[in-house]
Amino acid sequence: MSKYYKFIVLALLLVGLMAGSAFAGSITANNGTPATIALEAMGTARNVTLSGAGNNAISFTSSRSLISGDLLAFTMTNVGTDGNPISLCETGNDVTMDATNTSANSTNFSVRANRSVTSGTKMYLTSISGSGSCNNASSTGLAVRFQPLSSAGMATVSFNITSYGSAIDSANAVNIGNIARQFVTNYVSGNSTIDFAANTTSNGVRFLLGSNTSVPGNAEIRFTDMTLNAAGLTGSGHAGLAVSAILGLQDSASWQGVQRVYVNSSLGCALASNVVANNSPSGTVNLTIPATAFNGAATFIGNVCADVTGNVALQSRTIKGSYDISVGSGGTDPTADSYATVMTWTPNGYQGIIPYLNGSATYKTICIINNKSTATASATLDIISTESGATLSSLSGLSLGTIAAQGTMRVDFDSSITPYSYSSGTETAGTATTLTGLQSNDRYSAMINVGASPTQITVNCIQLDPAGSKRAVPVLTQVSASNPWQQ
Repeated sequence: MSKYYKFIVLALLLVGLMAGSAFAGSITANNGTPATIALEAMGTARNVTLSGAGNNAISFTSSRSLISGDLLAFTMTNVGTDGNPISLCETGNDVTMDATNTSANSTNFSVRANRSVTSGTKMYLTSISGSGSCNNASSTGLAVRFQPLSSAGMATVSFNITSYGSAIDSANAVNIGNIARQFVTNYVSGNSTIDFAANTTSNGVRFLLGSNTSVPGNAEIRFTDMTLNAAGLTGSGHAGLAVSAILGLQDSASWQGVQRVYVNSSLGCALASNVVANNSPSGTVNLTIPATAFNGAATFIGNVCADVTGNVALQSRTIKGSYDISVGSGGTDPTADSYATVMTWTPNGYQGIIPYLNGSATYKTICIINNKSTATASATLDIISTESGATLSSLSGLSLGTIAAQGTMRVDFDSSITPYSYSSGTETAGTATTLTGLQSNDRYSAMINVGASPTQITVNCIQLDPAGSKRAVPVLTQVSASNPWQQ
């Protein structure tokens, strides 16, 4: 290889080495700790003063020595200037290297070195301008303006340095601030057992131990204090926005048997300590959390509770909740949560719905209830709907008697219900219970409740018609509290 080509190769290697090391500047914002900004406050631009010990609001070094006239250009995202002048300072000197006037919300600005600066020397930016503004106590802050956002994000800053039009150094963007939700919700399910089997007095109208109150679920709003927050507070560092919350509740069983649903902030479900209640729940229940319990200033732990009437057999169900949080003018409302489970109710006995029955003896329905368990089981019946709209209050908790261990019971349905007993080869009709309010040919549905494990009970029904034929009638059960009734 000739000397000429060796020289070219060496020159290219030197250029490559210089290029690899040239763009190695560093930049630090807010003393290396990003500011935390409440997304809920960012419906409008917000002023924040970055700070940091040792003039570290925004500080930086260049890997290349600077000469007078070199241009330092800064680029910011999701944050801009507040319209005040910005000064360029060199650590160790109290003379301003340069100052630039900025327009509000500008995300790009430039300053120039007015003298030589050795590589690695720390420089910084301050909102104080004029002679003698650098390296004094008031120069440690830099006022910036966070831009409006509707979703979580980061605010960043980077720089490029050019020397008379040629790029000589740069630094990758660093995080000035994290913009994130201040109010984060959380839901935990409370699991209640509808008692059909645990106690001798169990009839499915209450929970275990005879309680009329469900095991509480949890619906929490977690508050995180931030540099600029959306809480309903006043003073430095706060947006001063009014904050409120509504908890929506939905019941897969349409609030069957529920007297009231309420939220409190105590450890349990003491009715006296409830913060908001609905005493006639139907459809989606929206409970407005009062400001005395939650105004955005702290975490709110809500216990979701339900009291039952105690006189009707309860159905399994899933109760779900969803918070909708609102902030005042200049804020950004978080998207309402998807509904999450806060309560499940599961019977410890069998429940089966017969969806089609008829009050006419011409269309009598005969059901056989089989008890495979080794214990006697009590059985009750609830009429849950009628075509005529008959009053149901007196048609709940109707006793069918008991089913012997590993025994069978026959029940006939028309305008009355008649249980049968079987002994020594003879089937005997028991006392019929008239279904008061049903009309001739009234179509209705009923729920059978048996105080034994659901896996130990089966129910099969047939219906007669005038032609003398018999057809099967479905009996619906639930696989779980959240699943629909199915055959």
